[in-house]
Amino acid sequence: MDSDLHALELPAFELDCREWLVATPDDGSVPEEVAGAPVVAVLSTAVVRVSRLAPASAVLSIGLLDEPAEANRLDADCPVAELMDVAAGSARYVVPAPDGRLALLAEFTAGSDCDELLRRFQKLMASFRWADQRGGPASAAS
Repeated sequence: MDSDLHALELPAFELDCREWLVATPDDGSVPEEVAGAPVVAVLSTAVVRVSRLAPASAVLSIGLLDEPAEANRLDADCPVAELMDVAAGSARYVVPAPDGRLALLAEFTAGSDCDELLRRFQKLMASFRWADQRGGPASAAS
């Protein structure tokens, strides 16, 4: 992909990934892009059940926002919105960058009939914060 996207960097972000394994292109374990979209990270987790292991994964990628997508905001304090055009056992979230031009896209897959993993997807994305939007004492003048 010959695009300026390869030269752009998203502001640092925070996700509560304690239940997830995280791989990034920097460590060489995942590709730098998927279907032309630069990859930020790949996440993996699982729910251990009596009869089976229910695995889940996600791809975090970045792209340009051409127009608003049909989505529901998770809450007022979080920039994340859940996209509405998803199949059963999957979830998609969009997180516009503070400048509004770029967005992080998180695409989760878990297979069918796994409500616990769908809750984990939402909990993880609700924990998302852009690092430069935290505010607090570090941003106050001394």
